[in-house]
Amino acid sequence: MQTQAYFDDIQLQILYELRKATTSIHIAVAWFTDPEIFEQLCQKAASGVRVELMVFNDSINRNSNIEHERLRDLGGVFMMVGDKKKSSAIMHNKFCVIDCSTVITGSYNWSRQAQQNSENITVISEHPELARQFIQEFESIFERQSGKGVTGADLSKIVARLEALRHVVSLDDEDDIELQLAKLMKLLAGSDEYVEVNTIIDLIKGEQLDEAITAIETFVRSRKQIAVYVDPEIPELSLELKSLEIQISALEAEKSELEKLLHTFNYRHAIEVGELIRRILLLRRDALKAEAEQDESKKDEFQEAQQDYEEYNQDFQETSKRELFKVTEAEQQELKATFRACSKMCHPDVVASEYKVEATKLFARLSEANEKNDVAAVKAIYEQLQKGIFAPMSATASDAQKLHKQVVRIRGKVKDLAVAISAIRMADAYRKVVAIEDWDDYFAKLKQQLQAELDILEAGAI
Repeated sequence: MQTQAYFDDIQLQILYELRKATTSIHIAVAWFTDPEIFEQLCQKAASGVRVELMVFNDSINRNSNIEHERLRDLGGVFMMVGDKKKSSAIMHNKFCVIDCSTVITGSYNWSRQAQQNSENITVISEHPELARQFIQEFESIFERQSGKGVTGADLSKIVARLEALRHVVSLDDEDDIELQLAKLMKLLAGSDEYVEVNTIIDLIKGEQLDEAITAIETFVRSRKQIAVYVDPEIPELSLELKSLEIQISALEAEKSELEKLLHTFNYRHAIEVGELIRRILLLRRDALKAEAEQDESKKDEFQEAQQDYEEYNQDFQETSKRELFKVTEAEQQELKATFRACSKMCHPDVVASEYKVEATKLFARLSEANEKNDVAAVKAIYEQLQKGIFAPMSATASDAQKLHKQVVRIRGKVKDLAVAISAIRMADAYRKVVAIEDWDDYFAKLKQQLQAELDILEAGAI
C-alpha cells in the first residue's frame, strides 16, 4: 500500500488518477460540479471503463449545468441520493475507487468552488482490500437509495437510531445530529405511533439538548427489552474510521516532511553561516554598547542588540549540537517510505486505546530518528512494528456508539492536522526555503555577503 496526501493542484491530481483507470471508477461525493472531471469520466465511459457516480440530491448539483444524462448515454451510472427535501440527510461521503485498487478520499468535494478552498485528498494505491470495502459501501448506498432489500421501519430500528442520536447530541456534533435526526424522521415516516419520539425530535430542534437526552434514555429504557437489533451502520462507520486512520497517518507524514525540511535548512544554516552571524551580532552589540555609554539615547538600541545576540547565540548553540546524519538521495527516499509505513502502524491516534500510551512513546522515537536521518533506527522500529504489536482502532471497535465517538474524534484530528500543515506551508519561513532552488549556491553567496559585512565591522572595531 502507498499513501500520499495532496494540498495543491488537487483537481489535476484527481484527473491524473482517473486517466489511469482501465476497468472501473466508483465515485460517491456530496457535490460534483466540476466540468473538467465530468468530461474525463465521460471519456473513460466512452472507452469502455465502467463509471458509476453518486451525488447528493440538492439544488447545487441539480443546477450545476453538468449533463448527467450524457454519462448514462455512454453506459455509465448516475444517481442522486436524497429526496430533494431540506430535511434530507446529506450524503457525507467523499470517495472514489479506481480499478478496484486505488482509493481517493479526503475533505475535497469535486466542485468548482472546492478548487478555491483549503482542502486536501489522500490517494491510497495498491490496496485492493480497502478498495473492496469502499465499493461495498458504494453498493450499499445504491441499494438503500433504489429501495432494493429495504424493509419497513420497526421499534428496534427506532431504538437503535435514538441511541445513536443520544450519543452525537452528547458530543455536540452538529453534522451528525442533523444526519441522525433525518434518519430517525425517515423511520417514523410521519407516523404518530410513537408520540414520545416526535417530542424528542422537537426538543432537539428547539436546542433543548439536556431534556432530549433524558427523554431518549427514558424511552430506550422502557422499550429496549423488546427491541433486539444490530445497527447496520457499524460496517459504514468501521470503513470511515479505517479511512480516517489512513488519512491521519498520511497527513502526519506530510507534516513531518515539512518540519524536517525546515529543520534541515536551519541546521545547515547554522553550520554554514551561524558563526559569521553570531560574530556580526556580537560586534554590533559591542559597538552600540560603546555608543550608549557616550549617548543615553542609544541605550534602547544597545539593549535590543544585546537581546538579538543572546537569542541568536542560544538558538545557534542548540542547533549546532543537534545530530543530523548525512544520507544519499536513495537513503532519503528509503527513509521517507519507511517512516510513512511506520506511521500507519503506530501513530497514537490510529491504534486501539489500550495501546495508545506505548504507541505515543514509540512514535516519538520514530519522529526523532526520522528528523535526524537515522535510517538504522527507523528500520529497527519498522521491523518491530511488522510483528503486529499494535492493533488499529477500526479492527477492535464493534459498538456503534463507540465507533461514532472515535469517528468524530479522528475527524477533528484530521482537520487539526490539515490546518497545521496549511499554516506551515503559508509561513514566510517555509516559502523562503522552498523558493531556494540550489542550497549550495544560496549558502555560498550568503557566506560571501556575511563575510564582507563582518570584515567591515571588524575593521571599524580596530
